[in-house]
Amino acid sequence: MNPNSDLKNNESVMAANAESSTVGVGYAESRISEYAARFAAYSDERLKQTIDHERKVRGWGSERSYFLAALRGECEKRGLAYCW
Repeated sequence: MNPNSDLKNNESVMAANAESSTVGVGYAESRISEYAARFAAYSDERLKQTIDHERKVRGWGSERSYFLAALRGECEKRGLAYCW
């Protein structure tokens, strides 16, 4: 018998998935906040250098997405172009 066909097991798997996705959101928000605090302390020139550097980076992962979300947010606050 397939353990995933058991209704009780499915409910526990769904509950575990819901809990882990909530934890992930909290982690993402905390990482974005940490990066945002770092970027807020940067001068405009240093922020522009960071943008120029990031345009050349081709890697991707969840941590990079948090970094870029914070970078985009700071650029929007300052009215700097950030799209690439």
